Amino acid sequence: MAEEEKQNGGGSGGGPDLDHHQEFMGTFGVAANQVSLVSRPPFPPAPAAPYVIKIFSPGAGEDGFVDVRGSKGVRITTGPPPIPPMHSDSTNGMEVEVSEAQNITLKRGLIPMVDQKIDMAPGQITVDGGEGVVKIQSVTSIEISCAMGACSIKLTPAAIILQGPIIMIN
Repeated sequence: MAEEEKQNGGGSGGGPDLDHHQEFMGTFGVAANQVSLVSRPPFPPAPAAPYVIKIFSPGAGEDGFVDVRGSKGVRITTGPPPIPPMHSDSTNGMEVEVSEAQNITLKRGLIPMVDQKIDMAPGQITVDGGEGVVKIQSVTSIEISCAMGACSIKLTPAAIILQGPIIMIN
């Protein structure tokens, strides 16, 4: 077979190799001005599969870490591209942004009924303290409002202020 007729392995323009796995004992680093990991639809003849990027550090059970840091900010987005945008020059700190139909959930604990959870879903925000107490603490005041501010409860060090067209205390 002529040299130009040989099919090299996957990733070099030919060959049947569809997967690539690499292992390295020790520290493995990649350094560049910008680094991208992309999971995209495969080219035929590869079968379609879910598009996933996994970052996993199991360690020996309780000593695996995944550290993510940006000196100006870390932004996590989900939704059909291009909205919400993956990058934002205005990110200053930590941002999590999802489309209107998606949820954001923060959960702490592995035992039902004891777990604590904050869930932001379309039309509602739920704070579940598990068996504990949901505590929102502020030095000056706490205000909960709805109906674009027409109804509200305000807690201050001096008073509890109820505002609305009809106030019912049961």
